[in-house]
Parts: sequence; structure tokens; C-alpha cells
Amino acid sequence: MKDVYDFAKFFIKNGADSMPNTYDGNMKLQKLLVLADLANIAEYGEPLFNDQVLAFQNGCVVEKVRLRYKNDYIGFKRDSDVYQPDFSEREYMIRNLIMSIFGSATARELSDINHTFHFWKVAFDNGTDRTGYHDKTLSVVDMMSQTEDINRMREIISAYREAANDVTASEIINGVTFYYDGFVLTDEIIDQLEKFSLSAEDDTYSVYLDHGRLVIY
Repeated sequence: MKDVYDFAKFFIKNGADSMPNTYDGNMKLQKLLVLADLANIAEYGEPLFNDQVLAFQNGCVVEKVRLRYKNDYIGFKRDSDVYQPDFSEREYMIRNLIMSIFGSATARELSDINHTFHFWKVAFDNGTDRTGYHDKTLSVVDMMSQTEDINRMREIISAYREAANDVTASEIINGVTFYYDGFVLTDEIIDQLEKFSLSAEDDTYSVYLDHGRLVIY
């Protein structure tokens, strides 16, 4: 099982935080990590990473990632830019699935979605006393116990797959759109496409694998 930093670096490297080095950028990163964790539980019955998820006012966060982004964004971004992950097939699928479903949403939209899940409410209430004081150490999220939330994520994933069943996936790299279908876009393939995009003469291409060899046309 990968450390949560592996997934955070992937999201940052691919610009998923949308508004880098801002409060909103950090908030969106947190929500994508939490949704990826829930999606992995829905798909495979186990968390995506071992790190604790905590319930805050604006939704759930992974505290060590939140603090690193807030206090050392420049270093975090530098580490992310050179990061070369070695994800499993399942991990590739989950991260790409979350980007496809939620990647274009704003930080506020993802926060609103987060607030609709029971696991956030239960954990936030556990850490908030009668005076309104919030103790984050008492607000540990337990997604595995929330069957309704897990089933809801399964429905979201199922609806997305049904809608995308006959639609070829695409990835935009340096302004060039690559269409592909039937395989996972690994980091190795993305690196090849990135190099190709730098000298591409057209703005759209189709991509497929021929006995493991990448073909672009």
C-alpha cells in the first residue's frame, strides 16, 4: 500500500489542485485524496492508504498532506514534478477514475460533496463539543463502517462508467489531446506522450497499444 504522499504528488504533478499554492488548491487536493480513498474502498474493500483522514469544518483532510502543502508548497511542488510513481494497476485505475469524475470540480464543489457523506458528519460531530470547540484529534474518519457512503460511491462510479461506456477517453498534454481506449494510461505512457507533444504538429492524436508498443497516429 502506497503512502498518501504518492497520490498527493501525482495530483499536484498533474495540476489537479487547480489553484496552486492557495487555500482552495489545498482544499481541492484534500477532497480528491479522500474521494480516491472512498473509491478504493468501494471497488476493492480496503483503503487506498493507511494515513488518517480527519473531519474539518470544510470537509475531510489528510493532515500531514494539508500541512506540507500549506507550509512548504514550493518544496512539495518540486518533489511532485520529479516524482516517478510505480502504482499498481488498481492504483492507476483509482487515481484516473477520480480525476475523470471529480477532476474538473472546484474546491468548493468538492467540499459540498464531502459534506453529504455520513463519515464526515459522524467524525466532525465526535470532535466538536457543546461550546463549538473542535478537537481534530477526536475527528478521525472511519469510512469502512459507513456502508451507505460506500454504496453511494459505487453508484457514482457505475453511473460514470455507464455514461462513458462508448466514449473514448482522452488526455490533454501541453495543449495536445490524445484519445485512447481499452488500456490504462500509466506514467510511463504519459511520459512518452509528453515528449511527443513537445514537437507535435497537430493538436489531436489517437493512441493504442500494439503488443505493448505505444502507437500514436
